[in-house]
Amino acid sequence: MSRWDITDPDRVPTPEVSITGKDSRKKDDASPSVGRGGATGDASQEIERAGRRANGSARRPIERRSRHENRGRTYSLRSSEITAMADMGRFRAVDVRDLARFAYHSDEARMIRDLEHLRRQGLLQERTVLRAHKPARKMVTLTRQGHEVLRSTGELPESQRAYHGFVKPKELDHDADLYRVYQKAVEEIEKRGGHPLRVRLDFELKESINRAREEAGRLPENMRKRWLAAVAEENGLRDDGTTIHLPDLQVEYETSHGRIERENLELLSRNYREDGIRGKAAAGFTVYARASETGRIRRALQESGLVREVLSI
Repeated sequence: MSRWDITDPDRVPTPEVSITGKDSRKKDDASPSVGRGGATGDASQEIERAGRRANGSARRPIERRSRHENRGRTYSLRSSEITAMADMGRFRAVDVRDLARFAYHSDEARMIRDLEHLRRQGLLQERTVLRAHKPARKMVTLTRQGHEVLRSTGELPESQRAYHGFVKPKELDHDADLYRVYQKAVEEIEKRGGHPLRVRLDFELKESINRAREEAGRLPENMRKRWLAAVAEENGLRDDGTTIHLPDLQVEYETSHGRIERENLELLSRNYREDGIRGKAAAGFTVYARASETGRIRRALQESGLVREVLSI
């Protein structure tokens, strides 16, 4: 068994979705320092040598751990572990291979050590997802305890929702790929001089729109439509008069000129019908697809006259 089988894959997940806690601290000054310093002279050199021995090559020095209190218990975390927890929290389920690639810059050994340490503290759980005609995927998510500890670190801004536990097993494969979609999108945003601020999954967007629909339910029809159109615009979405189109993922970012913008991202798959593909593109979403499926999606858009770029993950 590979070392990254860090938990029982058949363990029953926690199904609840958690909403952002009442953490009013800002990211810049919220968490204790988890610096890589703290030692000088020979001690500092020994830390670096230890890091090299552990990884088999020259790596960053081993980081000191910071302590975080929650429900009467103290947790010890490196900054790299907090970063990994933040990615799990934002996206709920993350493929460990993608986590190694993006959060750990392909340093798989470092990731494995971090995940094992988080597991021992009860902060994450793992699940193996079996796929027909494809290799199994190992995914990680926060536990409820992990979610609370992440909030206590101040790593995420108050406006950023965080999740825990696996839900909708049939959609795990798709949902885990959204982490990869996000990384692709942020790469382009940063090339333009932008800076990502927060992520909104379709769970959160649906809640906002459904809440607005309930509030507008008793209004006259013309007022109700204007109300919903205003809510859609406020959430960075498009209302065509009958439908408010929701993406898989929305990235809110600050442009190089200091403006706040939103980009709506959709991961299309072979399960989408052609009219569904066209509808997503017509809504103005940035369209992504797995490499093996981009051809069909491009053809569907070209045949409909919607010439949109389909980005591959």
